[in-house]
Amino acid sequence: MARIVTVGLDQTLANQLGRALAPGQHEISHKQQKGVMSGDLTEADMIFASGESRQYLPILRMVREIHPTLPFVVVTRVPETSDWLDALEAGATDYCSSPFDARHMSWLMESAFPEHRVAAA
Repeated sequence: MARIVTVGLDQTLANQLGRALAPGQHEISHKQQKGVMSGDLTEADMIFASGESRQYLPILRMVREIHPTLPFVVVTRVPETSDWLDALEAGATDYCSSPFDARHMSWLMESAFPEHRVAAA
């Protein structure tokens, strides 16, 4: 079970993401963008942050200072190639957009936690 923190996602998007991340298999907590502190993120195994208006940048910088290898995924409703590239260049691990594809979510989790990968039959 991974401890996942979402940051800055509106409730609808956070709920959609939670459903796509195999409910019951992960501990998911939601934080508002405003006022989030590094202490709120130290126990996370993975972070999903809102990509709207690049509001993830200060959070990403904070996370990279305390945990340079923590999986950090930028989430958005509108996939734009330039935004995707900007997120990766800034240090994000990946970028995903709504609607969330179960196969993509599975791939994200398996790539972040290869020790939990299920062998194909």
